[in-house]
Amino acid sequence: MAEKNFNRLMFLAATIFIFAIMFELNNLMPLHRDDYDYSMIWKTGEHIDSIADVFNSTWRHYFSHGGRIFSVFCLNLFLWLGKFPFDVANAIMFTALVMLIYFHARREFKIEKDCGIFAAAGLMAWLSFPHFGEVAIWKSGSTVYLWSAVPVAIFLLPYNFYQLGVRNEELGKHSHYQSSKLSIFPFFLLGIISGCSVENLGVTSTLLTLAISFYCYKKNKLQNWMLAGSFGSLIGVIILLAAPGNFVRYDDQSVGKGIFAHIGNQFAGNGEMLLYILPVILILVCAFQILKISVGRRRGINFTPQKFIFPKSCAIILFVAGIFSISYFNDSFITKNLRDFFMSNVFSNASEKFLERFDNFMMKSEEMIIYWLIIFAIYFLLRNSLGFFGKDWKNFSKKISLGEVIKFFPQIKFSLFLFALGLFNNFVMIAAPTFPARSTFSSVAMFLIGAIVILRLEPVREKLFAKTSGMILKFGAAAIGIFTILSAFVITSDLRQENDLRIAEIEKAVAEGRDSLTFAPIEIKNRALRHVFFVDFDNGVTTDGLCEFYKIKKISVEQ
Repeated sequence: MAEKNFNRLMFLAATIFIFAIMFELNNLMPLHRDDYDYSMIWKTGEHIDSIADVFNSTWRHYFSHGGRIFSVFCLNLFLWLGKFPFDVANAIMFTALVMLIYFHARREFKIEKDCGIFAAAGLMAWLSFPHFGEVAIWKSGSTVYLWSAVPVAIFLLPYNFYQLGVRNEELGKHSHYQSSKLSIFPFFLLGIISGCSVENLGVTSTLLTLAISFYCYKKNKLQNWMLAGSFGSLIGVIILLAAPGNFVRYDDQSVGKGIFAHIGNQFAGNGEMLLYILPVILILVCAFQILKISVGRRRGINFTPQKFIFPKSCAIILFVAGIFSISYFNDSFITKNLRDFFMSNVFSNASEKFLERFDNFMMKSEEMIIYWLIIFAIYFLLRNSLGFFGKDWKNFSKKISLGEVIKFFPQIKFSLFLFALGLFNNFVMIAAPTFPARSTFSSVAMFLIGAIVILRLEPVREKLFAKTSGMILKFGAAAIGIFTILSAFVITSDLRQENDLRIAEIEKAVAEGRDSLTFAPIEIKNRALRHVFFVDFDNGVTTDGLCEFYKIKKISVEQ
């Protein structure tokens, strides 16, 4: 009983910790870019002052810009209610998503012996969600991606649990979910909300609920709430995709883009997603090797790991990471020189738009390079601590196939399905003229669920989090987590102060009757692995929204 209570206490502490971090980051994040547009009744210039204005703005947006009704309604509503309620709600949403990822992976509402796994889910979510500041902290971005993912994850939870119950009964196992009864009408409404969330997730979740419903129908286990939810989700998708505003925006964004551009978008979007989930992939590689040893033992093929040897590759990686770190804290002299070389000698005839993007990429690349190098260093240390190196390991590893591992650990099938579902969720975006990495948000959530399923397997839990390997993993996770979290706080705090000074100057100008302002550029360029999202005022989205919001003519930034 004492152990059970301690685990519950640690689970609660981890939940509060996740909420506290997200709340403070939200508290520091000022209104930014599209937030000003959505603080007004769409394209009227009139501030939202009532709940009627919230509905009116959502309605106008649907017919002129897009069908994400739920996201836009929530954004308009909370921008009207104020920043503090929004900050609290946004932190709750992220904390809820981490919990939902954990429960989907466990496929039951239990927390016993899993406080560490839940904390790992929180850290993986922090590191793996692409463009974190844009999709989980910035108000306009978080309501599109984070706030869409949460109701969908809630909506799919009963389908996940119930399908497992049907499957267990088919295999002759005991199930807690066969008598599941949910109210039809509320589930129908939740289905509509889920369907009109965001384009790729709405389509994927609708097809998934239809597939699970059909599976249960074939087993004579179909429930009325399943049909109601699937039908509601289908209606939601139709509402989302048939919005007149979609066609207006599609015409603007698709000019000059053929099928090859859409295919290229897939490579770019999926490639960037893989870079963000790299730490999770490397952990899963180690987990798979541990499962191979477990399978080999059951087959009578034993493997005795070698003693830990500090890997030479790790020393080289840490040396290179150290050089880049020196550059990073000294005006990024490495990437600046590389940028100048390429722009002068390789891309001298490139378009101005390409050069601008290349410059932006180079000036933000060092922190990612340092991060990836450290991740690989931790991986090589972890691999050697587990003994997965040398000729004996290679010979042993060849004897155990993936099929055998799946045979002994059938839970992996669920993980592989989720990985495939995430890739399909990305593929749905092939119809879109653009596919930014932030659109892989829900796919990453699916991948994290699959990863946690594997990390919860008993052999993995016992080996990966014990002794030397456990110390390396915990120390590495703590170091990366603390560094990125503190960096995000420091950078966001500095940006908030700079932004507050600018807003105060704008309000002063309005009071004095001045109609134009010019600001010096913001010197802060670091973004802490994209956990901070802030663009200077020298862009149309921000300046147009600010000018309309404060009723002034021009805001510019010195070049």
